[in-house]
Amino acid sequence: HSGVRISGVTYSNIKGSSATPVAVKFACSPAAPCKAIRLADVKLMYQQQPTKSSCQNVVGTASGLVVPPSCF
Repeated sequence: HSGVRISGVTYSNIKGSSATPVAVKFACSPAAPCKAIRLADVKLMYQQQPTKSSCQNVVGTASGLVVPPSCF
């Protein structure tokens, strides 16, 4: 378990390609969940196809165009 707490992070205006089909992955600890994570205008593709997101123990918001769709 991680003792590092991540909160208040914004990812905005990000466009590009991913090396894997899962382009957004938040793997936060149950003991120190990630909080107040914000995705705004993010577009990531994998081989010209839509990508996926994966979340564990994260709370956040998404606004604007977000590809892949947020998992929180």
